[in-house]
Amino acid sequence: MFLNCSANTLRFADLPTRVATAAAAGFTGIGLRVSDYLGADMSDVDVRDLLDRHGVRVFELEHTWDWAAGVDPAEEAMFRLAERIGVRHLNVPMFAEHPLPALVEPFAALCDRAAAHGVLVGFEFLPYSHVRTLGEVWQVVAAADRPNGGITFDLWHWFRSGGQPPDLTGIPASKIVTIQLCDVLRQPGPDLTEEARHRRLLPGQGAGDTLGTLRALREHGVTAPVSVEVFSDDLDALPAADAARLAFDAGTDVLDRAGYPAPSWHTNLEEAR
Repeated sequence: MFLNCSANTLRFADLPTRVATAAAAGFTGIGLRVSDYLGADMSDVDVRDLLDRHGVRVFELEHTWDWAAGVDPAEEAMFRLAERIGVRHLNVPMFAEHPLPALVEPFAALCDRAAAHGVLVGFEFLPYSHVRTLGEVWQVVAAADRPNGGITFDLWHWFRSGGQPPDLTGIPASKIVTIQLCDVLRQPGPDLTEEARHRRLLPGQGAGDTLGTLRALREHGVTAPVSVEVFSDDLDALPAADAARLAFDAGTDVLDRAGYPAPSWHTNLEEAR
C-alpha cells in the first residue's frame, strides 16, 4: 500500500530526518513544503540519493500564495523539484479574497503550467479560507476544466465545513486528487485556524466519522492516494520516529477498517486521467 507522510505531520524535522523516520515507519512517500526544499542546504543530487537510499518518493508539494494574483517566484523552485526529483501533485488553498468566478482562469493557468512539468494540482477547501467547502472548490475546478486539475480532500476540513456524503454527488471520482487523513476534536475551538494548525488528531482517534467518510469515498469510486496530515503540537513534541510511527499506524488502521482500496501512486498525467 502506498501511504504518504504529509509535510505537516513531521513539520519540524529536517529533510534527512523526515525521510529516514517516514521510511522506517512504513511510509513510501513524503510531502514537502517549498521552504523545506529550499532550506535543506542539499543539492538535488543529494536529495535524490537520500530518497533512493530510503525507498521514498516526494509525493506532494505545499506552497501557500495568492496564485490568482499571478505567478509566484517560488514556482520556479516547485517545478525544478518536479523536473529533477519528481512530485506527483501540488496542494493549493486560497487565502486571498477573490470571488469564485475570478479564480477559474488563474486556476486553469496554474494547472497548465503544472501540466508542462507532469504535475497534478489539488485545490484544497478550508473552512477558514475564502474557498470553504467541497461545493465551492468544485465550482472552480469544474469551470477550469483541466485534466490535471482536481480537489485535495482533507478530512479535517471536511468535518469542520459540515461536509456530508451527498455532497459528493456530481463530482467525478477521478477529480479527487488526494485524500488527507486526520481527525477533529469533539467541539470546535473558537479559532478554526488555530485549531487546524495546532490541535488536529490522528485519523480515527477523534470525533469525525472517519470510517463513514472513507466508505462514502470508496462507494463513490474514489481510489486516490492517501496522506496522513496531522498538524499537532502534541505530535510535534514527540521524537520524529515516534510521531511517524503513530501516524502510519493510525492511517493504515482506518484505511483497513474502512475497506478503502489500496492507494497507488499515479506516476504521470496519463495514468491520472
